Amino acid sequence: MSESAIQSGPATIPATHRADHSPTPPPAPSVRPKLLVLRGLRINAEYPIYEGRNTIGRFAEKPVDIDLCSQEPPEQIWCSRQHAVVILEKGQVVIEDLNSLNGTWVNGVRIYAGQPRLLTPGDIIQIGTVQMKLVMG
Repeated sequence: MSESAIQSGPATIPATHRADHSPTPPPAPSVRPKLLVLRGLRINAEYPIYEGRNTIGRFAEKPVDIDLCSQEPPEQIWCSRQHAVVILEKGQVVIEDLNSLNGTWVNGVRIYAGQPRLLTPGDIIQIGTVQMKLVMG
């Protein structure tokens, strides 16, 4: 063995980047809000709410994201074609009426066009004869 190798001592191995930092926890599972039908022709039907605007109404000339056509009997339609919009942004859920004829109701209180309302899990939304509950899951 050479004298220089003896004088320098044992070689050290540098720590890796991963060992220098504490492990990162796994990301929290995303919780997607949805509307669960409480009253309508298809009770317990679920409508997922996606990031951005989710239009509630009846599919006709313009497409809607949440089509309530199958929830009301054809002889008793109270839901407008473009009735309300639910907006999911940064984890918050907001609903706004789109100037519908029969109105949008949250927990028994009517909401009006141009007046968005923040929703919380468990809130009951009524559009026409259909009642839905906001659930996270």
